Amino acid sequence: MGRADLWRIVRPPRAGWFPQITIGPDVLTAVVEGEALDDVVLELNWAAGNQSQPVDGAGTYCFELPNGLVHDSLLMLRREDRWLDWRSFLAPTYGRARDTSVVWEQPGLELDILLANGEGPHLECKREVPEGESRKKMLKTIAAFASKDRGTILIGVQDDLQIVGLPEQANVDKQSLQIVNMIRDTLEPVSPYESRVIDHEGRKVLAIEVSSGGQMHAYRNGQRLEFYVRVGPNTVPARHHEIAAGFQQDPTASIF
Repeated sequence: MGRADLWRIVRPPRAGWFPQITIGPDVLTAVVEGEALDDVVLELNWAAGNQSQPVDGAGTYCFELPNGLVHDSLLMLRREDRWLDWRSFLAPTYGRARDTSVVWEQPGLELDILLANGEGPHLECKREVPEGESRKKMLKTIAAFASKDRGTILIGVQDDLQIVGLPEQANVDKQSLQIVNMIRDTLEPVSPYESRVIDHEGRKVLAIEVSSGGQMHAYRNGQRLEFYVRVGPNTVPARHHEIAAGFQQDPTASIF
């Protein structure tokens, strides 16, 4: 052979996996596919208990949820102690890239789970699109989410976690575009994010899901670049070692 430019790509075998999971108000439906599903068990776990059922081949399997999906649930496909595939339902997003294999038939349920732990390192709530100093605080928080562990801004939810929704007369698309422009105009580099609307009992909540950019993201205050991190439910200025560590995540990253 003797050639250094030859590559061999090997795809590891997948005995079984979830192409789609659908979560409704009282049932969880899992579609299972695979090439070796003998002796495989499908199991749904939560803090106070679990349900399980044997898998007798590719197909659709259901778990009844008389009290709805419990916060911190874990669905796994396993053979003895080996996990073939799994999904965790901590908070569904927390700014993470959305898992397109999970379908929420009742979007309000998703929002309830997201709010279960209240505001914290990964969640900030706003009653409406903020103005003035409150707007600056929100953008600093978005920069902090992108710089470290990701997070979600919910607009239409009060600090006490009461879901009030966007004002009825508000143009949701216009408000979403307004926030997009704020992010593009003030963050360096622009943080990775996705905006979407969650319907909850007739109220609309705007979710800004911020992913981690793998480097530090700055808030531009005039000509000055400021760095922030999230500490509990608070956004605070980043310390020198935190900024240095952030840039070391990606040696090629530059904000200039």
